[in-house]
Amino acid sequence: MVNQKNIIITVLLMTCGIIAFFILSQNDETKIKKQFHKLAAKIEKNGNEHDLIAAKTAHEIEQMFTGSVRIQIPSYSVDKTFPRSEISPHVLYARALYQKITLEFHDFQIQIAEGNTSAVVDLTGVFEATTRSNERVDEIHEAECTLEKIEDEWMFTGIKGVEVLER
Repeated sequence: MVNQKNIIITVLLMTCGIIAFFILSQNDETKIKKQFHKLAAKIEKNGNEHDLIAAKTAHEIEQMFTGSVRIQIPSYSVDKTFPRSEISPHVLYARALYQKITLEFHDFQIQIAEGNTSAVVDLTGVFEATTRSNERVDEIHEAECTLEKIEDEWMFTGIKGVEVLER
């Protein structure tokens, strides 16, 4: 009986140790990729959503950005620096245009600056959506994103559309 308890305790301790190792041993590249996947998950929308849910989602997206963010998307004639407080209204407006949205990021090329406090990420973003009038939108963008590490969390500081790709 005592041996069985010791074995169970040992297995539990080993399991906790393995889990802690994987959680604590994430490198910066892994953390950056997770931030992009988190952003994509927050942007995702499937059908109508209550206004309070939409506002909460927009606020959560806003929290992923630093005090100001520079957005440059030449294909949409956008080149502006937004204060963090203006991100939520823009997210709410953009998400309201669609009834379904998915966003995926691929082909990460991450360059972390010396000191591990900033990074530039070149990637491909695949945006698929259905408008309120049931029109399909499929776009692929090459983008360059800048992130800054604040209190061990990578936050977005800039998004630059490099090229719109054809399918």
